[in-house]
Amino acid sequence: MAEAFRASLLGRFLAALAAMYQVSRLRRFNEAIGRSAKHSRVCRAVDRSLAAPMTATENAIPGRLSRRINGLLARVRTLPRWWRGSALCRIYAFIMRVGRGSLLFGWLFAGGMTSFILLALALYEPVNYVLRNIVGINILASLWDEALLAFSLCWIVRTRMTEGEPLPSRVNTLDVPLYTFLGVGLMLMFLVSPYFSIAVEGYRATVQYMLWFFVVTRLVRGDRDFKQMYMAMVLFAALIALHGIYQYIVAVPIPSNWVDQAEQGVRTRVFSIFGSPNIMGDFMVMFAPMAAGMAYSCKDWKAKAFFWCCTFAMCLSCLFTMSRGAWVAMAVAVLVFALLHDRKLFLLVLAAGFVSLFIPFVASRIGYLFTEEFAASTTNGGRASRWALGLSYLSASPMLGLGLGMFGGAVAVQHKVYSWMSYFYMDNYYLKILTEMGCVGFTFFILLMVSLVLVGLRAVYRSKKSDGGKTSPLCVGMFAGLCGVLVHCYFENIFEEPYMMAYFWIIAALIVYLGFFRKPSEAK
Repeated sequence: MAEAFRASLLGRFLAALAAMYQVSRLRRFNEAIGRSAKHSRVCRAVDRSLAAPMTATENAIPGRLSRRINGLLARVRTLPRWWRGSALCRIYAFIMRVGRGSLLFGWLFAGGMTSFILLALALYEPVNYVLRNIVGINILASLWDEALLAFSLCWIVRTRMTEGEPLPSRVNTLDVPLYTFLGVGLMLMFLVSPYFSIAVEGYRATVQYMLWFFVVTRLVRGDRDFKQMYMAMVLFAALIALHGIYQYIVAVPIPSNWVDQAEQGVRTRVFSIFGSPNIMGDFMVMFAPMAAGMAYSCKDWKAKAFFWCCTFAMCLSCLFTMSRGAWVAMAVAVLVFALLHDRKLFLLVLAAGFVSLFIPFVASRIGYLFTEEFAASTTNGGRASRWALGLSYLSASPMLGLGLGMFGGAVAVQHKVYSWMSYFYMDNYYLKILTEMGCVGFTFFILLMVSLVLVGLRAVYRSKKSDGGKTSPLCVGMFAGLCGVLVHCYFENIFEEPYMMAYFWIIAALIVYLGFFRKPSEAK
């Protein structure tokens, strides 16, 4: 397969680019900059900052409080004794014992209930889709994730009671900005709530799925749990990518308002099970770098080839969504991956970008941005007009906003309480947060996102140092995908989709595990 690729036109083209780079001044310039930067004071200071453990957070109030709670739970004796003597415990033990003997599902039952919870989270969207569109029981489809969240929190408490000794607190640097944003949102829910029930619903939609970060950081026990979640998410995304490619091949019918009449060469836009090409594109942005990380991490050439095929399928499916925002986000994700792991990919990005300009529908979608028709469309009901209208509503209360659930998202569109206000999706999640939560809530949201990026960079750095860089591609892939999603949030209300926010914070938790909580014995 490798020989066939090297003999192909694309392989020869990339080989020629690589040969030109080897003898170019750009290569010598990059090497000179790298040598001088490596020994500079700034570089040494950055290295110390990135490599620093979370001792400050662990020794601060959250860390001490968490350790104290874990100690108290470990000393509880009545509830564990009741659990071990109950019929429910015996049924649970019998099911697990039978399951571990299964040839097909023994690997899953071997991890106990924790593995079931983590796998359900990794397959969040397929579970959600089946319950909503196949089973069709409305109350089950609406409440299953809340029930799973409540059960997961109870299971975390149960594990801390039955282990016999206090478990590690798993308090981390990202906990503080996350809980601060939750607290600020709660405060604004009470301060700015013209309709309190709507404010509660808006608060739930904004913060509920962030709690999965807390759950996953406390439940992942080691590399086995991490790899099962990572693999399940990548394989599901690969199936979605193949479905998107199939939709493009058969030219699946789409609503007329998905493509402007002035655009040429766009015969369809793929959306798979999501119902939106933009969300489909963002889903590919999130997981394509993770598939590439698996390809770099695998040693077996068959596994490596498989995951490269998954990566290319996801990139191709993202291309077929015709979502310009997703294209930009994918470019950012690939650039971040190349910068942090393999700079040779810059050549591939440049080559792919150049070639894509000759694809008719790409040229049409990009060229349309520079036409008078696009200018008229965006100022008359398009993004520009919606953003301007949202900012004009914000002027009534710039510091505290209009109130959670009152404008720019699904909750506001569902209720439409004011007759004088136009209701629509803001198509910019940052502006949606700004209009609903004002400058106060927006500031803490941005601080949370900046903290996430900084923690992600530290995790990437530490993963490179911990085991010779074996897991570094996985950490870089997850981090690059999240960076792409953050960029796409500027063009779409990505986090209005519960599964997108859930996956975002689940992956953030896996990054923290890989960078900070992975045991030295597993890093060998």
